[in-house]
Amino acid sequence: MSETHGSESKTEQPTARRLEKAREEGSVLRAHGLAAAAILVTGAAALSLGGARLVELLELSLLRGLSFEPDVVRTPERLFAAVGRVLIPGIEVIVPFLILMAAVGFIVDILVGGWTFSAQPLSLDFSRIGPVRGFQRLLSRTALVEILKALIKFGIIGVISFWLIRAWGAGFLQTAADTWPRAAEDAVLFWRRILLVLSASLLAAAALEVPYQVWAHRDRLKMTRQDIKDELRELDGSPQTKRRIKMLRRKLARMRMAAEVPKADVVVTNPEHYAAALRYREGSMRAPRLVAKGTGLVALRIREIASEHGVPMIEAPRLARAICRFVELEDEIPTGLYAAVAEVLAYVYRLRAARDIGGPAPPLPRDQRFEPPAEFTND
Repeated sequence: MSETHGSESKTEQPTARRLEKAREEGSVLRAHGLAAAAILVTGAAALSLGGARLVELLELSLLRGLSFEPDVVRTPERLFAAVGRVLIPGIEVIVPFLILMAAVGFIVDILVGGWTFSAQPLSLDFSRIGPVRGFQRLLSRTALVEILKALIKFGIIGVISFWLIRAWGAGFLQTAADTWPRAAEDAVLFWRRILLVLSASLLAAAALEVPYQVWAHRDRLKMTRQDIKDELRELDGSPQTKRRIKMLRRKLARMRMAAEVPKADVVVTNPEHYAAALRYREGSMRAPRLVAKGTGLVALRIREIASEHGVPMIEAPRLARAICRFVELEDEIPTGLYAAVAEVLAYVYRLRAARDIGGPAPPLPRDQRFEPPAEFTND
């Protein structure tokens, strides 16, 4: 049963072009759960390595806050300076910590899908504002999967949190009865353990989420067979475009050949159906080079240009056919044709020498010296 393009199911994996186009549109793979877990791990590591320094700064901030003089409150300038002295230790703790968390989250997030910048997701799309579309998105498979993931994460974190409360709750409450700075050190230790356990659990959840996000991203970008055909047609160009390009290439080749024929040393003809113009410069070329070739009207044009500029034309039907068939433009002739082409050039040099002294043209050889080898004449 035939299917229309609109109803055709998307069963084909996205091509490299489709993935690149999606990146340009801002649609890239992201696993935010992995970034959240990495932030928690980094936070736990920061507390583990800098916990003592954190306690010192908090203690300094507390001492400064409790050592206000009564006169300071009455003078705004002194009050602001005193408040700054109290807040600076806290800022020294919070700002580097927040910068570190933001950097870790950003780096881990782009590690999954790479870096891209696109303004297209910011463009206004009125079709997405309608209540019907919004309701459809709420009931879509993506939304249901996200809800299910959130419930699974909530369940994991809830179970682990309940276990942590039962295991460490009494010890954590005991810190309220400790003296400073022992209470702060115990609190940092407890929070470090909590963050390590929670981050480990989130890493386990992220280990399951990342493969799903990879699959879901490619599934969203799946293509129909018609999409792939359209993409190939777009890359290759339409038949009309390819024909026009081919015509332009032929036109440029004819123009280039028309400019090269006057520089040729000889034109080998069929005599009417084929024409091949050869040029050889001793010292700068290893072998004669084909600068123009053609059949039919193109061959006729080559002969006309050669006749206008006095380029010698030699009738060697088999050699002309072999050159047109086996040699491309601007290429040197193959070694199998060296002998026959050398005989042609040798005759051309004798012909030029005779013209220079005003003597008669030497007769064309009647033997087979212009004939190519058998492997270049078999059809």
